Amino acid sequence: MLTGKTVVLGITGSIAAYKTAYLASALKKQHCDVHVIMTKNACEFITPLTFETLTGNKCLVDTFDRDFKFDVTHISIAKKADLIMIAPASANVIAKLANGIADDMLTTTVLASKATKLVSPAMNTNMYQ
Repeated sequence: MLTGKTVVLGITGSIAAYKTAYLASALKKQHCDVHVIMTKNACEFITPLTFETLTGNKCLVDTFDRDFKFDVTHISIAKKADLIMIAPASANVIAKLANGIADDMLTTTVLASKATKLVSPAMNTNMYQ
């Protein structure tokens, strides 16, 4: 069902971030073009290199990264995406998206995209409630 689709995989700062490596690998096995965007807090739990190795694409973290071919990266990725999955999705990022706050690579890309979005909350139960 996802064969040949472009999937943007957003990873936020949660202990569950390490599990997303399995998701990235499974999406590649389904022949998806997987592009990972991590928040800076996610990088405290797992490294971008893990996802670059699994997907064959550069893992994006910094909105102002100067190591790129010239394009507006968050817009080009947003247009390319067939599906955006945010897993794990921290309370912080969910609140930003719900209120239109675009202050990092992940939130600017998600808000700029018309693609279907799947959000998997990962937080303390009290925070979720």
